[in-house]
Amino acid sequence: MRPRVLVCDNVAASGVEFLRTRADVVEAGSLDEQALIAALEGCQALIVRSATKVTAPVLEACRGLKVVARAGVGVDNIDVDAATRCGVLVVNSPAGNVLAAAEHTLAMLLAAARNIPQADASMKQGRFDRKSFMGRQVLGKTLGIVGLGNIGAEVARRARALGMNVVAFDPYAAEEHIRKLGATSAPLDQLLAQSDFLTVHVPLTEETRGMIGARELDLLPNHAVVVNCARGGIIDEDALLQALQAGSVAGAALDVFV
Repeated sequence: MRPRVLVCDNVAASGVEFLRTRADVVEAGSLDEQALIAALEGCQALIVRSATKVTAPVLEACRGLKVVARAGVGVDNIDVDAATRCGVLVVNSPAGNVLAAAEHTLAMLLAAARNIPQADASMKQGRFDRKSFMGRQVLGKTLGIVGLGNIGAEVARRARALGMNVVAFDPYAAEEHIRKLGATSAPLDQLLAQSDFLTVHVPLTEETRGMIGARELDLLPNHAVVVNCARGGIIDEDALLQALQAGSVAGAALDVFV
């Protein structure tokens, strides 16, 4: 008997077609809790990305469920403790989007450094005001990286190729690993004080939630740009907005939100 798999969120079509050769696949969009429980009837496996939350009530209601897979890095939208109690295996694909996330981080950093979104908006309003959007070179500037795991390490390699100085804060990374990336390590406060650009690459946990708050943002130089392509909530968004409005931080590039 072929297993029945529910696929939520936006999973690549090629991956879904591969699954169809081995299982009966049902595709759904991003579902809320009650809709997810209903859709999981008769399913042995669930695949999600970020939008669908796999909560304790979902796991407790769907006793036929055997495995929940996150098509991406991290499992913070899955209640792993509840899954463990219910005997449901939780897996993810930590290397699946490492290079894409690293490239995207550098794209966001460069867009902020060169005022590309603002220049694009100005152009679409019928203006061509190059001088107002001159931007800054990143050559010789210091990039502070918080979290030097798979994605953070790839960001460091690419930043070094751009001629940036890389300083990293990661209490779990070995000094040898940091040196091999051409980076230097520093405590968080020291890293912030010397960062022209700051990027975070840590999971969202109780330890990291709000770890870049008002105090930390105040330690940055007032020309610094803050980048977050990891998880919403690592940077205190209210504090970041206040820092931007006060001019104590020059810019921010975010593709995740609380």
